[in-house]
Amino acid sequence: MKKIIYILVLSVVLTSCKKWLDVNDNPDSANSTVPTADQRLAPIIAQFADGYESAGTRAAFLSQQLAVTYAVNNNWNLTRWNVNASNAGWPWQAWYVNTAVNIQPMIEAAEKQGAYHYIGAGKIMKAWGFGTLADLYGMIPYEEFDNPAIITPKFDDGSYVQEKVLALLDEAIADLKKTQEVGAPALSAGDILNGGNVDSWIRLAYGLKARYLNHLTKKSTYNPQAVLDALANGPQTDAQSSILQYVDEGPDVPSAAKEALQYTNTSTTARITKLYLNYITNNYTGAPTGATNMEDPRTDLLIPSSQQKGIMTRSAGVDMQSPLPATGPLAKDSSYVQLRKAPYAPTAKDRIVSTGTWYTQRGAKGLLLTNAEMRFIEAEVKFRQNQPAVALAAYKAGIQSHMSIMGVAADKISAYLASSSVVQNPAALTLSHIMIQKYIALSYSPELFSDVRRMDYCTDASGNYNEATGVYKGFNRPSHVFVEAYPSANNWPRRFAIPSYEVNYNLVQVLKANPNASLPTYLNEPIWWDKP
Repeated sequence: MKKIIYILVLSVVLTSCKKWLDVNDNPDSANSTVPTADQRLAPIIAQFADGYESAGTRAAFLSQQLAVTYAVNNNWNLTRWNVNASNAGWPWQAWYVNTAVNIQPMIEAAEKQGAYHYIGAGKIMKAWGFGTLADLYGMIPYEEFDNPAIITPKFDDGSYVQEKVLALLDEAIADLKKTQEVGAPALSAGDILNGGNVDSWIRLAYGLKARYLNHLTKKSTYNPQAVLDALANGPQTDAQSSILQYVDEGPDVPSAAKEALQYTNTSTTARITKLYLNYITNNYTGAPTGATNMEDPRTDLLIPSSQQKGIMTRSAGVDMQSPLPATGPLAKDSSYVQLRKAPYAPTAKDRIVSTGTWYTQRGAKGLLLTNAEMRFIEAEVKFRQNQPAVALAAYKAGIQSHMSIMGVAADKISAYLASSSVVQNPAALTLSHIMIQKYIALSYSPELFSDVRRMDYCTDASGNYNEATGVYKGFNRPSHVFVEAYPSANNWPRRFAIPSYEVNYNLVQVLKANPNASLPTYLNEPIWWDKP
């Protein structure tokens, strides 16, 4: 009998202790259980965007949109296609350390409240992050990445990851279509990407499906109809795009945590390339031309200018095939204008060092998935299906969408689209025309690197540069190419290096997944969808 009494007393004490501990679970202090789903979603989106857009900056250097002004830094290595264990690290860390591990706790918090829209958004973020990394690195930890009992997770091939990603997107769409339980937080409470618009999240999921399915153009399993079906449910208007608006506090109270990622990443050393300049100004082999040529109204939004002897002069583009990239250009060379606006708030007495660009404003937009991208995917698919008239309409719609998102006036857009600087005859449209316009619309996007790989840069069937048959006209190997990784003329960048975190602490699993991962030539080894 005493045992029973003691047990009862002990039970009361333990229960009381548990209640006391519950009271002291500070709701204002983050841990694994306190934050609600709406409190978790905003930082997940922000941390994802950091890694995603940082991968986009790297893609811009690899894909010859950007060069740098001095030779000894990670970005300079990227311009010579040396994607090493150091400069490949941040997208990896931003995803695995700052983002991915927080998604399942958000989903679990949402399940407790019947907040199905947060569950759907969480699954999209998980699919998007893993899908992006798999496309960049070719192989990544997926199944074992968040198992606390495994400190050296195995690597899964990108083909396996894509299967999981597509399934997650389908689950997310189903969750987002559910009616939330009474008392569940509205999606708008935590959504800094789409403002709580559930339809935009559903369209984002379908847009991602279209993107990933269209990567398979070299595979026998490529299904153009599946791509078109996804596109039909993806963004159809600019307002349905998923665009992150960065919020900067201005020159007097700057906040690095709020400024646009491309403002941060390009800093004062990035410069545009001659290739990027030529694409924007329609100066490449086979570019549309005729009696009614017009300047692209995006030119001054994408190409910075500086004040030279009182005259505003556009930046020159760094010729990546010249000797210049090996040692410069130097920062003081005013022919090559920095991408950051300087001065930030000029007075009438100030010399304009740079007008800046649309993407590198401190309060810029992050174009994460847009209607413009969807229209260019549609144009590519229809072109492959030998439907040139439909492809032409989609090509024009892609240009129009990107210009509209950038704030170009409607009358200027209409005039340009009617000019001879844009293809007007369906029979004259080429895949090169479509992809070069998409190249411009995907400025600073990681998806750009997927496209240049799928299209094999500007090469022929043997992998050698060939402007007659290649897609990205003028895109050649840089003069200062990292020859250890690209010893032959037909070697081109195909993947990011495995980051130093995995090389230092998980090398056994890295080499088990691919024994070539320790070799410089690993960088020119195609990932799964980049080969037949």
